[in-house]
Amino acid sequence: MVVEEIAALDLWTLFVVYTFGSFFISVIGITLLLFIIMGVLGRISIYTTTWICILFILAMTLGYSYVTINLIITLCLLIGLYFSWKAYIESK
Repeated sequence: MVVEEIAALDLWTLFVVYTFGSFFISVIGITLLLFIIMGVLGRISIYTTTWICILFILAMTLGYSYVTINLIITLCLLIGLYFSWKAYIESK
């Protein structure tokens, strides 16, 4: 194992190389960590925590340039936004 000077600040090396092994496994691992910290320990709504985790996955796939995954996640988010908006309008 080679020690790097800025290894403490290099999140790619920390998560992808040393901890998880690949990009998508590290994204899933960080998402699960976010879910546990916000949902279980932070007592934030599971619904809200799920949407934040989905948005995190969307941001990671946008940066990694996977168009098909981006389209699927964006479509699901837009459908969820539409139904949330519709329920909010009908409740008034």
